[in-house]
Amino acid sequence: MLQQINIQFIDKIKKPIEGNRILNGIMNVLVIILFPVILIVGIIIMVFVGIFAFFQRLFSKPETELELETLSPDIERWNILTNFSGINIYQKYVSEIRFGPAYLNLKSEPKIKFLENKLFGDWFFTYSNGILLQQWNSTEKPNTNLIFIGIDNREVQVLEKNIPSVNWKIVETKDKTLELNCDTGKEVLTYKIEIKNVG
Repeated sequence: MLQQINIQFIDKIKKPIEGNRILNGIMNVLVIILFPVILIVGIIIMVFVGIFAFFQRLFSKPETELELETLSPDIERWNILTNFSGINIYQKYVSEIRFGPAYLNLKSEPKIKFLENKLFGDWFFTYSNGILLQQWNSTEKPNTNLIFIGIDNREVQVLEKNIPSVNWKIVETKDKTLELNCDTGKEVLTYKIEIKNVG
């Protein structure tokens, strides 16, 4: 069964700048005035903590060191991300962006070669006869691809490239299409996704 997938960019909404201009101005002046006082108090506290730590280390008894049993780094820890129509997709944690989402390695059973040696976000969406995934192009800045894996033939399609966001939400509309909302921090990008069976 062939599938016809259409995707188009349909909307871009700028986020409003929040706050009162007068109140923000007053807060900026207070921060400039109070910054040296806060800095001096912080330095004094750090000196006292340093002196206390020095004397504590000097007068404390050395404890016997415990040998911790470490696990071999060669052991791979794969957990199931999703199971959909006989395809198991497994995830292995790689790392995470500071104060942001984690990125993962994926593999599947039965094997889908496209998933190997690539980074993915922990976002996925199962829909009718396939799975939508978030492939990461970079860990330095938000740059992702929208991937569709067909369940019937395990065929992989890149639906949209270089989306400048890792914060995605997807909504099914009344007319049986999907809307992907991507929050960049400054604006919300909206993509319309149509997945049709042909043949």
